[in-house]
Amino acid sequence: MSGDVRPAFKVVVEAGPNRGREFALPAAGARVGRSSQNDIALTDPLLSRHHCRFEMRGPELWVVDLASANQTMVGGRPVEEVRLVAGDAVTVGDTVMRVQALEAAVPAAAALAAAGAGLPVIDLGLDRKEEPAPSSRHLLRPLLWTIGAACVLLLGTLYILDSRRGRKSDARPVPETRDLTLEIAYEKVEADADGIFRYAMTVAPDGTLAIRIDDLKENRHVRKEKKVDPALLRDLSADLLAGGFFKLDPTYSGINSRPGALDLWDLTVVVGRHVQHCRVANRLEPEVFRTVREKLETFGQNELGLWAIQFSHDKLVTKATEKWREGRKKYDERDIEYGNLFAAIQCFREAEFYLETVDPKPDFHKDLADARRQAGEELDRRYREQRFRADRAINLQDWPTAAQELRVLREMLPERGDDRYQEATRKLLDVEARLKKHRS
Repeated sequence: MSGDVRPAFKVVVEAGPNRGREFALPAAGARVGRSSQNDIALTDPLLSRHHCRFEMRGPELWVVDLASANQTMVGGRPVEEVRLVAGDAVTVGDTVMRVQALEAAVPAAAALAAAGAGLPVIDLGLDRKEEPAPSSRHLLRPLLWTIGAACVLLLGTLYILDSRRGRKSDARPVPETRDLTLEIAYEKVEADADGIFRYAMTVAPDGTLAIRIDDLKENRHVRKEKKVDPALLRDLSADLLAGGFFKLDPTYSGINSRPGALDLWDLTVVVGRHVQHCRVANRLEPEVFRTVREKLETFGQNELGLWAIQFSHDKLVTKATEKWREGRKKYDERDIEYGNLFAAIQCFREAEFYLETVDPKPDFHKDLADARRQAGEELDRRYREQRFRADRAINLQDWPTAAQELRVLREMLPERGDDRYQEATRKLLDVEARLKKHRS
């Protein structure tokens, strides 16, 4: 005869997504997990794909954890493998399975025959399938555990080495990841019954800086723009974020001391995701606002070279007139001090700078340009003559005279950044060293 041994145990799901289901445990055992390839497939998301296995070792039932992520618990304790008895609760994830014993296992064919004859059943072992002894069935288990332990040790070693490399890389500077994209819209308005003066500055997301001035009283209109170095804009963005501007109130209003007049500053700054708008009208500016406004005006005027546009027409003409008179005086006294001719040229240049945005130009504007050109030509001529005298003294090894002529040359061109000044300085240092050696 032939027949199957009936299961001796079953598990009943008492908690979890599959609560109420029952599973008989065959002699070949049953694997448990989320995968549909398991003998007992559960929908508990906390289970591993192959979580644990129930095994029959002779008449004994065992549960073996399959290196699951959330472990297998029996009696509230995690286990690798443990013998189970009826009544034990096996917890995997959110699922609790209770072990229950079934009727005694007997050969099914023999049981049916005995039931039909009304005779006691005697099992001679002829109907039993040949099964390997429990000891031989599990001969591979120690080998598998040894291989598993070696793999865990290898993975642990690799993890430690990788973490050390990670710590070394952490010592390197972390690149800046903040979004410092800058946008600015700034407007300054000074208005009264005589006219309106408007100054506007914008910075677009693509880095284009634009400044515009509209002086309706003098019919003066100026506009300049350029692309700004992204590094400068990033530095400006960081300064604005740290300057306290983003904590100001949106509006500060007052009453102008001049009836019918308006003094207005309106500023919007966007840095990455940070946005702030502040409007100050007819009152003293808050200190933080004033600091930020002046920083922006200075930045824009330095980039575009438009310092003069912050002044009204009358003030620009006044400043230009003062420098024109000072320059003429220095030019008239060019033979009194060696540096007066150079100083005259600087005064003429400054006067032209003030008049750059003034339209129409004052009457002395043409005379100013002619005076600057004439003074420049005369300075070049005097420089060549003085340099010739200094080089002649050097060739004659007349070191005292050479030193004196070179000092005059430097007084004629006191601008340290001028290449001619630097050349005269190098020669003077060499001549003075020779003088010192000769005296010793």
